[in-house]
Amino acid sequence: MTRRGRRRMPRQQQRRGPVATVVGVFGELLLTAGVLVVLFIVYQLFGTGVQTAQAQDELLEQFQIQPENPEGSEGEDDTVQPEPVAPEEADIGDAYAVLRIPRFGGSWEYVVVQGTEESDLKRGPGHYLDTANPGEMGNFSVAGHRAGHGQPFAAFPELRAGDVVEVQTSEAIYTYELDDAPDGDQDGNRIGASDTQVVWPNPEADDPNAEATEERVTLTTCWPRWGSSHRMYATGTLVSAEEV
Repeated sequence: MTRRGRRRMPRQQQRRGPVATVVGVFGELLLTAGVLVVLFIVYQLFGTGVQTAQAQDELLEQFQIQPENPEGSEGEDDTVQPEPVAPEEADIGDAYAVLRIPRFGGSWEYVVVQGTEESDLKRGPGHYLDTANPGEMGNFSVAGHRAGHGQPFAAFPELRAGDVVEVQTSEAIYTYELDDAPDGDQDGNRIGASDTQVVWPNPEADDPNAEATEERVTLTTCWPRWGSSHRMYATGTLVSAEEV
């Protein structure tokens, strides 16, 4: 057969060499891994956020922040409404207080749960169990996520000295004013993940058991946003209390 008369095998029928096969498999693995990463990010941003939003609705109902007769309802509600639970009586994972931080937006509001275990923080910001209750002498401290689970503290680095933190319990509304905050620095007020001094009763003392001298608030969150090697914090003092 002459050279001109030979028929060439179709490209798709040609056998790939071992190098091409390995490259192809590796490329498919990378593509699969990329898809999984994207799905994980979507789940972290939206899937966990939906779960937290549902938990927040349940917690808000539990906290009973709503009036007994909402505006627009007709008639008297004769149902006996149980008394809201005082903060010190809240069980772990239950509604503890309502937190409002205007720096995060006029409509920003989260129910704080009792406890800071991962199962608690999936429901919302959590109150450190061994710290003071709102308005008490000591250091009322709260932790919250910056990423996933509703990311309540996503804008944490934007907190500035002078910002207001409002905490509503079944008994009163407590207003704190921050005196130490990241002030817009994405790496500001960063401490080690195991550094707990910021939530001590008296953070200025060298002893975790030192007596408190002020009514303080401390907020903490993870740094970096998608990690947990460090913590960021903001802290302030009580400036007013109004019974509800």
